[in-house]
Amino acid sequence: MKILPIFLPQMGCINKCVFCDQRSTTGSPKVPDLSQLDELAKDYRLSLGQFEIAFYGGTFTGLDETLQLLYLDWANKYVMDGACVGIRISTRPDQIDERKIEFLKAHNVTFIEMGVQSFDDEVLKRSYRGHTVRDIENACKILKDTQMDFGLHLMIGLPADDEQKDLYSAYRVVQSGAKTCRIHPTLVLRDSILSQFYASGEYEPLEIDRAIDICSKMVGILQSRGVRVIRIGLFIPSDLEKNIVAGPYHPRFGELVKIDLMKKVVSYLKPDKIFYTPKQRSLLRAVNLQVQMGEEFGFLVSGRFLKWNDALAEYMSGGVQDVRTAEKGCSAKN
Repeated sequence: MKILPIFLPQMGCINKCVFCDQRSTTGSPKVPDLSQLDELAKDYRLSLGQFEIAFYGGTFTGLDETLQLLYLDWANKYVMDGACVGIRISTRPDQIDERKIEFLKAHNVTFIEMGVQSFDDEVLKRSYRGHTVRDIENACKILKDTQMDFGLHLMIGLPADDEQKDLYSAYRVVQSGAKTCRIHPTLVLRDSILSQFYASGEYEPLEIDRAIDICSKMVGILQSRGVRVIRIGLFIPSDLEKNIVAGPYHPRFGELVKIDLMKKVVSYLKPDKIFYTPKQRSLLRAVNLQVQMGEEFGFLVSGRFLKWNDALAEYMSGGVQDVRTAEKGCSAKN
């Protein structure tokens, strides 16, 4: 289902994280008025018929309830006439409680995307997140107890971060009960606090090859265990790319991660043939194997057909030592 994104830049946020600069990534600090939103919804309705409405870019549950109602009442006009099939909001772990969730459910919010960034307290502290891993755990429990579907957002390459912490965080997402996950590497944006750390030499961003490698392992962990990865990499309009001071940015970052993961699986399984659907066509240039159009994506390995998720599970269980190390660490702490 296509999503109509409504950006509320840093609205409801109680502090500024080191990596954040909404103006650099969206181009406008202004909040659209309801007439502008109606025009957007009209365009989506004409082209798509049905869609979801998502309020992104801020901490929705940190807004005054009157302002939340303003936006939710607007969205519910399209729920009532059948154009909108669901409302989702973005928030942070320390702005979740049972009352807030019941309020959202009463106004047809069906999905919550929660920025957690990491399951390591030192990373959270050094990133000025203002919450702890315990806050994440409590928020996930509340969401499960209130039967609200949710997704989590992770970042790699934050201050004090490393690969094992990233892989561990991916396993914690699986344990949390999240339905979806977004992953993107940390970029140094022009007016962020992190740009000051970078200028002074206190922070060094990941190289792009390293970021691709780590993200592909995280995607493997998540997908092989049933968590849908709905975004890899940060989308920044081409005219705003000048606001990226440093960091592993590529406009096709997500595709590069998927190619890297497929190459790793192919190298481990050594299949005789790949069966693909139109969705995988762009990935096949990266492998020198016999390919054939099929009904689903998978591999022929020694006479047996492995669907992609099954092939991925085999690779993740036997092919990646650092992933297994992170999994053991996750089990030991929980």
